[in-house]
This record gives sequence, structure tokens and C-alpha cells, in this order.
Amino acid sequence: MMSSFLLLPPGTRRKITTMMILKSTGSQIIRGSRYITHLTVGWRSPRSQKLADIASNSIHLNKRFSPIRAIDNPGTSSCQLRLTTSSSCPSLTDEEESIITTLAADISSRNAENNDNSSQNMSKRMALSKAITLVESKSSRKRLMADMLLMRLKQSASCVNGESSFRLGVAGPPGVGKSTFVEALGMYILGMKEKEQVNPASFRPEKVAVLCIDPSSHVTGGSILGDKTRMSRLSYHPRAFVRPSPSSGHLGGLGSFTYDAASLCELAGYDFTIIETVGVGQSEVELAECCDLFLLLLAPGCGDELQGSKKGIVEVADMLVVNKADGESQAMARKTANEYKKAIGLLRKSSDWWGGSERCGGTTPPVLLVSAKTGYGMEELWEILIKYQQYVKSSGSFLEKRRQQNRYWMWEYLRGHILEMTMKDPRVKKNKGEIERSLDCGFVAPRVAAAELWRNIVSSAAEERTQSTDPR
Repeated sequence: MMSSFLLLPPGTRRKITTMMILKSTGSQIIRGSRYITHLTVGWRSPRSQKLADIASNSIHLNKRFSPIRAIDNPGTSSCQLRLTTSSSCPSLTDEEESIITTLAADISSRNAENNDNSSQNMSKRMALSKAITLVESKSSRKRLMADMLLMRLKQSASCVNGESSFRLGVAGPPGVGKSTFVEALGMYILGMKEKEQVNPASFRPEKVAVLCIDPSSHVTGGSILGDKTRMSRLSYHPRAFVRPSPSSGHLGGLGSFTYDAASLCELAGYDFTIIETVGVGQSEVELAECCDLFLLLLAPGCGDELQGSKKGIVEVADMLVVNKADGESQAMARKTANEYKKAIGLLRKSSDWWGGSERCGGTTPPVLLVSAKTGYGMEELWEILIKYQQYVKSSGSFLEKRRQQNRYWMWEYLRGHILEMTMKDPRVKKNKGEIERSLDCGFVAPRVAAAELWRNIVSSAAEERTQSTDPR
């Protein structure tokens, strides 16, 4: 990536042409950079914004440059126009641009929110499904389209603010009844709109989105995506959106791009998103980096006091819920809940939102009994969810947690990009055969082989950089 700056007085009124900008930035930079990707105007003012608008209409070298933004910089006496260029970033075709524009318009539309059966509501749901497919795609072209779509939606003033939404993460071992529980909770939330006893000042979601992660086969790579079949009522609800996605080999209980899918649901106007993980064990805690409240679902007889004292997923969970508290399992469910209440008394967390609540058990996370089959315990569960939502919003911890999650996934995506580019790097392809043979013969350890591959990449890159800067 290369950057260049064009400094103009804020009172500049003449039209900025493409040739003028190319000439001002220097022919040497333009020759080495095929695509202009970003434009930024400094010192926010009506005149500088006018300059930004003129530049937007004048620069047509690359259709994927982001909309121009004016940055507050009152200490300078000139308007700064920044052009960030790239020699490796292809531009989108007219057809791809049209697809992104259509999807962004359908997702960010707000006309259908009061009409559950309208065709616009169906268009929004279809556009959201297509957008999630773009985000989850492994195609480089589709990923580029997904990046542009997310950027356009984030910068759209009509999109819903993330502060008005809430994400609930539901994790638990296989067979605990996660899908049945999610449907019961979703139907309870959507049914509250017709209940007169609900406090109108409390958080009452209008629309619910559900993201179900299904495990992918390590043999064939396929996934059944069967969680949606357990949510037949919720799937057909006009104010609900249910999307099953494969884990695609990603560890931690989530898919590789579940965080982006949750962001798309919020941008589409779904103010309550439920993320259901695959069946997890003790160490799969990545869901905590994707939701606002981590709910651990347990089954009757799933463990004793010692099991609850172990570090891992129990320590991270914000709420523990014992499901299937009905029929013959009710007594066992109560026993399991009591065992976990004793165990989690030994665990402490830095943000004890339940600290002063007698209902929530003093200083420990709440342990509740529910029955997804009969609906028992759903009202008490929702009351605690509301109490948590109100606390984190008023204390400021909600926005702080979202900021930390954004940074976490930025680095996770960077790791993925580095690994992908490393596998495609010609220097790795050139040396990996010899290193793999040494590894197969037992001459080196895997970590030593990985370090050797990385040294080859770094040394080759340094040599190329030295040759490019050599005046000879």
C-alpha cells in the first residue's frame, strides 16, 4: 500500500480533475500503484466537504474506493486529500457493483418493519441471506464483494445503531436441547408484543435473528445444517430470521465469519440476535468474543460440584441454565442446578453485574431451571436478561465489550489472511518440499519446520525490498 497527499487551501473552488490529482501525487507513485482505494479530506468544514464531493465525482480509477470522509483537523490551514493506492487489489465489475448496491439497499431499508407480510420484508430476508453467503464464501471475488458490502452498510446513515441491539450466545454439549431452547425463547420474545403486562419502557425486541452453527465433516467437508428443522415455528415467523451455517472446520464452536453474520443481522434491523454454537466441551469459549451475554445450557445429570468447579466454559459463562426441567427429569434438573450453584461460588469475574441482586444469587452467576418443551422458566430468564441488558448499557461496559470484540476479530481475520497468503506464497511453495521431507524423516520438529518456512519468507521479502530500493 502506498499513500500520497494533495494539500489545497480550504477555499479551493475549482474542479479537481483526475489528471490534476495524478499530476499532483507524482507519476512515480501512480506507475507503481494501479488502483486508488481510499480518499480522505482533512479539516472538516463546508468547503472541505465540498472539495470531497468534487473529488468523489472526479476520481474514477477504482470503483471500490470508500466514500470520502472529512477528518477534524483545526490546526492546519489547508485541506488534505489523501489517496491510498494498492497494486494488488482488483476492482469490481459493473455487475458486482450492481449486486452490492441492490443488497445494501434491501438490507438497510426500513419501510417494511411495520408490515410483517409485505414483499419488502421478504426482499430484506433474501438479501440478508445472500449477504451472509457472500461473507462466508472462500472465493476471493466474493470476499471482496462482502468487504465492500459491509463497508457500505457500516457507513450508511440509515442502518440501525449497534447500541440498540443485543446478542445472546447459547452454548452447550451435544444433545442438551439448544435448538429447541432457542426456538422456545425466540417465540416467547416475539409473543411479548401482544402482552399488555410488559413494561413498555423495558427492552422489547421487534425482530429476532438466529444464527445456528452446525458441525462440518472432517471427512467430506459437508454439513447437514439440520438445526433449522427443529425451529419450524420460529423459521416461519414473519419477524424472525433463522440462518444455519457450517463451522467449516473452525474451532471454538463458531463459524469462521459468525461475527460478520451477526453484524449483518443488526444492520438489517434485527435488534436481538441469538447465536447457537455447535455442541461444545470445556474449552470452547470463543463465543464470549461474539455475544453480549454468554448463556451455558446444561442437561440434568451433566455434572457434579467438581465438574462445575473446573476452569473453562463454566468460568466464562454469564448465566447457567439447566434445560429439560420437566417430567421425570425435573428432580434431576434441580439437583444439577444446586450442584452448579455450589461450584460457581468459587468462581469470580471482573464484571459482576449480578453482584447486588438477590434474585441472581448474590455474587455468583445465576443458575436457572427451564423447560423448552413446556415453557417453564422462560419469564424468569427474560427478566434476568433485561436486568443484564440495562446494567451493561448504563455502566458503559456494553460499548467497551463491543470494542474489545472488534479488535479481537480484527486480529483473528489477520491471522487467517496471513495463513492463506503464506500457503499461496511462491517462496513457501519453493521450500516446503524439502522441509516436509525433513519433517517426515524426523529430522526436525513441526515447530522448527514452521519457523524455517517463516524465515524463508522474511528473508526473501527483505531481499526483494533491498533490490527495489537499489538505485542501480
